[in-house]
Amino acid sequence: MYGSDCHVMDDPPAPPNGSKVVTLLFRLSTLALALTSAVVMATASECTIYGLHDGAAATATVVTFKDYQPFVYLVGSNIAATILEVAAIYLQVVAGNKQGGDGDDEEDAPPPPMINPRVVLVAADVAVQVLLYSATGAVFAAAMAYGPQISACAGAASGHLCEQVRSSKIISLAASLAAGLASIAKDVPLPFSVWPHM
Repeated sequence: MYGSDCHVMDDPPAPPNGSKVVTLLFRLSTLALALTSAVVMATASECTIYGLHDGAAATATVVTFKDYQPFVYLVGSNIAATILEVAAIYLQVVAGNKQGGDGDDEEDAPPPPMINPRVVLVAADVAVQVLLYSATGAVFAAAMAYGPQISACAGAASGHLCEQVRSSKIISLAASLAAGLASIAKDVPLPFSVWPHM
């Protein structure tokens, strides 16, 4: 009789989301490392330094991370970077899903936002890198400038300030590298997909 023209239209395959997944992993790593670095530095225990003045008896001086402005800057900057990274993760996951909606719902769709989430995401990425790189650089410079004072805190009886400063600056460096890799990975198309599609 008559041929049937009816056929089921398959949905087009979703584009690969490999770069989004890798970017999200780097963002989560940045968040965790920046927060850990801030906590390690903020909980640096007091250190007692004994020094000689003009041949007199040794005088005891108690120092904490608050006595060194770069260390305080690292705590504040890494906490701010953590908050910005949470916002960036939210924008990537939630706002990205809203932008990738179906075309059938265009009539019911809300009007586009006045501020483009992608622009905010780029601004957050730049701010995170500026905060982390500047804080990490400041702590590395301070560790060199105040090396003898910080090294004097290495003894078990003096406290753990030296070890915690060393750990915090290494963790902050790792957070800086993760933030840089996240900003690179989002622009590199990776030919694989991971569920769920973002």
